[in-house]
Amino acid sequence: MYRDGHAGFNALLYAPFVPLVSASYSLELALWGAVLALAAANLPDIDQNVERIDHRGPTHTVWFALLFGSVAGIGTVLVAHSSFGADGGFGFGFGFVVGTCGILAHLAGDIVTPMGISPFAPVSRVHVTLEWFKSKNGRINRAFLLAGSAALVASLLLAAAHPV
Repeated sequence: MYRDGHAGFNALLYAPFVPLVSASYSLELALWGAVLALAAANLPDIDQNVERIDHRGPTHTVWFALLFGSVAGIGTVLVAHSSFGADGGFGFGFGFVVGTCGILAHLAGDIVTPMGISPFAPVSRVHVTLEWFKSKNGRINRAFLLAGSAALVASLLLAAAHPV
């Protein structure tokens, strides 16, 4: 998948959680989750800008997902404490789950392409690909961007219209 497809896919996956997080905790935390999910959408492709790292190498593994999840958890604790008044344990867990799942969603978007990924490298060299469509398929990328954007906007409007 390309950048737009990944962003749309992550938005589509996070959208159902916006009203749940908003109703259970706060709209601000739900918005922060959307920021994390979208930030994670294309982060693994940072490897395309670093000469020493192969594309779909270390940044396309579950280990990178866990690392980013930890960073997102710590960031959520810092942001939530100053902005939302959330306690540290909940904030870390929320950020960790959204950050990790955001990277895993990117990996899922790459598994469906012929190039695939090796999600457990270097522990396992198992290569996973479903070969459903090419990364550069414009229709798929636009469809995910459109569907994800629409779902996230609708979800945010729903959450904002029904504050708890």
